[in-house]
Amino acid sequence: MLHIFLFFLKIIGIILAALLGLLLLILLLLLFVPIRYRGNISKDKDLEITAKASWLLHMISVPMSFREGVFSGKIKLFGITVKNFAEDEEELEETAEELFRDTEDAVEQGEEQILKAEEAGPGETADCEPECGDGSLSEDRDEDPVFSADEDAVWQEAEGGTAEEEKPPDSFIVRILRKIKAFFLKIRGIWEKIRNLKYTIRRFCVKIKNGIQKFRDTKEFLQNEQTKKAWKHCMEEGKLLLAKLLPKKIRGELHFGMEDPALTGEILGGISIFYSLFKDNVKVFPDFEQSILEGELFVKGSFRLVTAALISWRLWRDKDVRYVYHRLRSGE
Repeated sequence: MLHIFLFFLKIIGIILAALLGLLLLILLLLLFVPIRYRGNISKDKDLEITAKASWLLHMISVPMSFREGVFSGKIKLFGITVKNFAEDEEELEETAEELFRDTEDAVEQGEEQILKAEEAGPGETADCEPECGDGSLSEDRDEDPVFSADEDAVWQEAEGGTAEEEKPPDSFIVRILRKIKAFFLKIRGIWEKIRNLKYTIRRFCVKIKNGIQKFRDTKEFLQNEQTKKAWKHCMEEGKLLLAKLLPKKIRGELHFGMEDPALTGEILGGISIFYSLFKDNVKVFPDFEQSILEGELFVKGSFRLVTAALISWRLWRDKDVRYVYHRLRSGE
């Protein structure tokens, strides 16, 4: 009985070891298999851009292109398209066209209703029955015994049939008291404005005080030694990450020119800053006599996720970086 139990434990151990090895293999593949990318840009008459990124021996690929003003892009898994960006763009265009069409129909219906109302005349409406304006409602009201005297008075007031009773003119004392009351109301309103202005000035002063304090705290935070060390470490790791992300192969040629020769020279000076990146792999031909832009550029490179993982781990282990992270997260 014991040997059967040990046999089952052995099988379970083998299965767990196989699963652990499989997970370790998948993790190593994800970290060490590079993400490869390549791109090509050409400009003769029209601009054409093609690019492709692949991962895990082309099991996952993302081809993209821009030709004749039309963008197309896909996400493929084992060669099967799982996402087509062009179809999404077409759906958005169709939705926009439907919305625009519905808006146009609504506007046309509104214009038709307005024209019908204008043709119907001032005394009629397009949806009104012919007997709406012939006073039949008033006749029915007179013949209906349900109407009371109060309702009759309300109806006459609505029709303007009763005039308000004339009130006697106010006496001299009443007019004087009314003016005194209006004067005190004005004084009260001015006093309320002065009191509100005092509170407004006080709030403004508090905001200025808080802003000055926040500026001092920010200045102290930036001048802190831990912040400076963290910034220096982040810059070093960022440069390393950028060096790994930059393409390994660059080749092409560029023929450009502007109407102003001085501007052409300035652009050439700006391009020369990146000479250490492409060196002699990219040929640059400036034209100081005409405005022109032609050329082709091809780039190819790769990047491993293990590099990003190591950089993230080193940054997280740095106590200065953690200090800055927690300060920024807390908002202090």
